[in-house]
Amino acid sequence: MRPRARQVARAVGLAGLLALGAGCFSLNHGPAPLYIGTVNDSPPLAFRDGRRWKGVEIELARAFADRLGVRPVFVALPSADLLPALLDGRVDLLMAGLAVTEERRVQIDFAAPYLVVGQAVLVRRADLPRVHTDIKIRSSPARAAVVEDSAGDHLITRYFPRASRYPFPNPDAAVDALLQGRVDMVVSDAPTLWWKAGQKPADLALAPPLFAREEIAWGFRRGSVGLRESANHALADWQQDGTLERILRQWMPISP
Repeated sequence: MRPRARQVARAVGLAGLLALGAGCFSLNHGPAPLYIGTVNDSPPLAFRDGRRWKGVEIELARAFADRLGVRPVFVALPSADLLPALLDGRVDLLMAGLAVTEERRVQIDFAAPYLVVGQAVLVRRADLPRVHTDIKIRSSPARAAVVEDSAGDHLITRYFPRASRYPFPNPDAAVDALLQGRVDMVVSDAPTLWWKAGQKPADLALAPPLFAREEIAWGFRRGSVGLRESANHALADWQQDGTLERILRQWMPISP
């Protein structure tokens, strides 16, 4: 079957599924696939651990697919290819820790946001009393570790004018430097630091507040109204019954 024909068949199958509210089965008598565009290098939201998919978005995707009676198929994509893959029909939706921005709203639709993130500050727990308020952390002449060319790197001079910038290739290296006393704080994406703090709660702590806040949501092609509304209903139910909170705390035990 040609790519375009596969896209049409998939769209028809999903539309029928959502219209009937029942499980959808393919011609080989198995659950129809739901192609989910995601990333494989963004813990704790979505990542690969060997051959296994893990993370917040992965757990939510499996729960959503189970609710629809379809089979989740995770498609790993570079961040720059997420929207193109959705728009040209290679995937049915995006579950990749996607921030809701005005630029993206012009191209795609979003489900209701399920998480507020931003840039966070990680410190050694013993140092927390010195930087436990917004004013103290902003005015600290600290050695600040950042992932080079990341959002935290771009914001360091704006939010921490007295800090000295120490670039690292990845969050793991930055956190190791913090634990070894070579830097005084790490500025990075909040989910990453929530996850890291949860791994070593006796040694690491988060300094308030969040900077450059943004909302995380799932992305849909324009016209995928049924699928998007099913996602909104699922999220509302999970907020009500505690499923969403349980999954978030599983991967980010230390978070607001």
